[in-house]
Amino acid sequence: MLKTSLMTRRNSSERSRGFTLIELLLAMVVLTFGLLALWALHAASIQASGRAYRLGMATTLAQDAMEKLMSEAFLSNDPSGVNPDLAPMGIFPAVDPDGLDDLPGAVDGLGVQVNSLASTNTSFGPAMFLRTYHTQNVGAETDRLLIRVRVSYYDDSGKRHGVTLASTRLVDRYDPMGLGVSSI
Repeated sequence: MLKTSLMTRRNSSERSRGFTLIELLLAMVVLTFGLLALWALHAASIQASGRAYRLGMATTLAQDAMEKLMSEAFLSNDPSGVNPDLAPMGIFPAVDPDGLDDLPGAVDGLGVQVNSLASTNTSFGPAMFLRTYHTQNVGAETDRLLIRVRVSYYDDSGKRHGVTLASTRLVDRYDPMGLGVSSI
C-alpha cells in the first residue's frame, strides 16, 4: 500500500512539471493577439507622426509667408514703386465647406505647390503645400491692414488640411507721430 501511494505521488508530480499541448497553443494565441495589437499601435503611431510633421511644416511655411508679407510694401496713398498685387483685396472671400478655400493671393505663384523647404524642387521632398494670402483694410480704416495666410495640403487619403494665420499691421509710409519710417 505504501508503494502504491509513492507511485501515485511520483506520477502526479511528473505530470505537473510541464505544460500540455493545449496550454501551449492557448499561450501562443494570446501572445499573437498581443503582438498584433502592438503592431496596430505602431502603425497608428507612424501615421500620427506623419500628420504632425505635415501640420508642423504647414505652420512653418505659413509663418515664413507671413514674415515675407509683413516685410512687403503695401499700396497706400503713394503707390509708386509698390507691387500692385499687394493692394488690399476687399472683403474676405466666402468660405468653402471645409473652411480651407484658397485665398486670392499666391505667395509662390498661382497654383504653385512647394515642399517643406518652400521650394518647388521635388528632389528635396514632395511639393504638396499651397500657400495663399488675402489682405484687407481693417474696418473703415485705411491705415491698418489685415493679412491672412493659408497653407493647405492633401493627405494620403485625399482629405484637405491646412493652417491659417492672421496679423494686422500699419500700411507703409503711415507715420502718425512723425517719427519716420523706422517707427513703423
